[in-house]
Amino acid sequence: MNDPDLRQALEKIISPRILVVGDLMLDHYSWGEVDRISPEAPIPVMRVLREDQRLGGAGNVVMNLTALGAQVLVCGVTGKDETGNTILKLLSENEADHSGVIVAENFKSCLKHRMIAGQTHLLRMDIDPDPETPLPQKQLIDYLEQTIPSSDAVIVSDYGKGLLSPVILKAIADCGKKSGIPIVGDPRSTTNYSIYQDFTLIKPNRKEAEASVGFALKDRNDVLKAAEILQADVKLKYLVISLDQDGLLLFRSPQDYHFMAAETQEVFDVVGAGDSVSSMLTFMLAGKAKIEQAAYWAQLAASMEIQHVGVVSFTKNELLQRYDFGETSSKIMTPEQLCRSLPQELPVVFTNGFFDEISAGHLKFLHQLKTLKGFNVVAINSDKSITEQKGQPPLLNERERALLLSAIEAVDRVVIFNDPDASSLIRNIRPQMVVKGEHFRKKKLPEKEAIEETGAKLEYFPEY
Repeated sequence: MNDPDLRQALEKIISPRILVVGDLMLDHYSWGEVDRISPEAPIPVMRVLREDQRLGGAGNVVMNLTALGAQVLVCGVTGKDETGNTILKLLSENEADHSGVIVAENFKSCLKHRMIAGQTHLLRMDIDPDPETPLPQKQLIDYLEQTIPSSDAVIVSDYGKGLLSPVILKAIADCGKKSGIPIVGDPRSTTNYSIYQDFTLIKPNRKEAEASVGFALKDRNDVLKAAEILQADVKLKYLVISLDQDGLLLFRSPQDYHFMAAETQEVFDVVGAGDSVSSMLTFMLAGKAKIEQAAYWAQLAASMEIQHVGVVSFTKNELLQRYDFGETSSKIMTPEQLCRSLPQELPVVFTNGFFDEISAGHLKFLHQLKTLKGFNVVAINSDKSITEQKGQPPLLNERERALLLSAIEAVDRVVIFNDPDASSLIRNIRPQMVVKGEHFRKKKLPEKEAIEETGAKLEYFPEY
């Protein structure tokens, strides 16, 4: 997309107030490994190595938006059970205002338990609420009518669990229309999309769109035909159909539409891609961005999501870095990404420097990292950090330096940091070993205190 204001459109959005309405769930992940088949039945036996609990459903949208820096309010229902208590606890930990979440008697909280070996999903077990359970509809509508007018945008995350009745959906649409607040809908699988009448935008995925129009979306002509039918039925301002690894369609009319291809060459897991799209669309519209800009950042967030196993939320900084660097090297990470993705089975080896005038000596130094048989992280000072210390910008900018270093086989990760030295990064990463050039042996290292605090071994390599 050729838009000179694209980067600024995201960068300038600061803490919009967004209301998330929808089906709250708990995602429980069991991660492990399989090395045998059960003697009881022809099924794999997974040895669980670690477990994780995350917000799911509308809760995943909450995590996406809080990671982006939004002020998030949540409206939904949980039960008086262990799963519901965990959902409320995780909402609090994510600093989301959950005063609009009603804890209802006789309501069974929604749980999805995924069992994953390596990058393979073995099984998912679901516990869902009884669709006949009565819900406190009036209480929900009172909260919505009070909260929507003071919000910058509303996102409705409808998983079809019974919360979002036609009456509640109409109340949301009416209130948004009256207050001039954009309403984004991530719809359930249904043949009747008229229940989302007067929303600003809805975002079905490929499967949901197919279920609604009654035919498969095999190519772009099919997708356009489906979009025209859906928009005519619901009379929307915009329609977005997310197409997972094929990107998305932004549709206004048969004469005004954009296909946006996914910016990724590797697809590991499409779970969470739809939520990434709807979250990003809502965040951008809350920040008064153009719809084309919102759609671009939505597809980029989804492109990043499908490169991970499981569901991952990204910060604004991580999205901006992906925009700046492209997919040229998955080795280049923000400090936040690095801390989340460090391996547990290998010792972390760390080195840092300006690397502003990369020479053959630098390359030989870095190639020696292979001898340590660890996970090698190279941290480089940002352009801002180098300029502040040297009084002039580096010969190669941080993007060029990161790309060059990431091309070295011995380097597993490259991270850019803004501080004068790497002390804070060492404290966060906690490497088992820190490597420096031989000429640093007799110098006072600015990171000495951090190295000692973390218990890392300090190793010196000969230089060339």
